[in-house]
Amino acid sequence: MPRYEHKCLKENCELLFEVTYGIKEEPKVECPKCNSPTQRQISRNVMFETPVDVEWEKDPNDLSVSSYKSYEKAKKRKFRW
Repeated sequence: MPRYEHKCLKENCELLFEVTYGIKEEPKVECPKCNSPTQRQISRNVMFETPVDVEWEKDPNDLSVSSYKSYEKAKKRKFRW
């Protein structure tokens, strides 16, 4: 399930916190500190860590040393959206 940032709308609180709920859900989230209404925030630098989908005809261990290092590096690549 995705995690969303919410911010308290009360001026003297403005607590920023994360909440986990489904994509299709639109729950009314209240501030855990003061029970005021909150607003979902749009995050800026979201970073995803994804494996690279590569189809190998042979075993990756049969690659040369430099090719295998490139393969390992590509598997750990992070993407910034």
